[in-house]
Amino acid sequence: MKTKSANRISLLFTIAIIILSCSERRSKPSDQMTNNLDTNKIQNIPFAEKRLVYHIPDMKNVIKHKGIIYHSGEGIKLKLDLYTPPHINKNKRLPIVILINGHPDSVTNNDLGVNHKDLGYVVSWSELIAASGMIAVTYETEKSHFETDTLIRYLQKNAETYNIDLNRMAIFGCSANTLTALSLMQESSYMIKCAIFYYGILLTPDQKYFNKIDSAAKEYGCYWADLREINKIPNEIPLFIVRAGKDKFQIVKETTDYFVSEIIKLNIPFTFINYAEGQHNFDILDDTPTSQEIIRQTIDFLKIHLLNSK
Repeated sequence: MKTKSANRISLLFTIAIIILSCSERRSKPSDQMTNNLDTNKIQNIPFAEKRLVYHIPDMKNVIKHKGIIYHSGEGIKLKLDLYTPPHINKNKRLPIVILINGHPDSVTNNDLGVNHKDLGYVVSWSELIAASGMIAVTYETEKSHFETDTLIRYLQKNAETYNIDLNRMAIFGCSANTLTALSLMQESSYMIKCAIFYYGILLTPDQKYFNKIDSAAKEYGCYWADLREINKIPNEIPLFIVRAGKDKFQIVKETTDYFVSEIIKLNIPFTFINYAEGQHNFDILDDTPTSQEIIRQTIDFLKIHLLNSK
């Protein structure tokens, strides 16, 4: 049962096209990189507590606003956590990165004892984003697409209170959460400046893998909206896509490969990294120079499209 639960939760997890093939033999660590965990320690930490294999000093100083109620109804109260930079100018609006939750928290909590927003990888990604000068948001959900829309509307209404610039918004989806991220990209009213997909299940507008994805979504309970709503890939939203060459989920590799081939045909701007030796959840499982470099490049991508954009 533990293996099944681990697999279940594991599934959760510019203008120019740059294709990078990352291999361990060619990778060199950056001078600014530091390992926060060695391989043996990572293996001994429960999955729910695993954190990024890359960190920067200011992560410990970010300001956390936890337990903010963004939705109340149907007998439930859903909360969000807001992570802001440690040295924030209260008169300056900051860009925001939403870490997409496409999996019911009742399932996550049942398997791991915590909600998605409290998983170690989600917390540490949020800390890294905030320490890099942007606001990160994590949140609870039971119906994913509907409640993520509700979350964004809440942030729109309270943008001034939290110093959020919603004209500079990014969405970050890992694994099956990328389906919810893709559904949000169908909404033209959202000012999404860029999107990040890590080892994700990706559906193209031609719906080629609809049946396989629909079946997997029902099995894992990871997506609640109609998959057929995903009928376009906006060409104005730059994408950052990371493929794990040793991903244990065939549907992830299969749909990613096809997705990349299709967006090339559509001439959509994207950065693609094929981490040949990486596994699913490499950002918390593979403490290697390559993993660290990919995480650093992800932050650089966010900075280019959020901090350096108008």
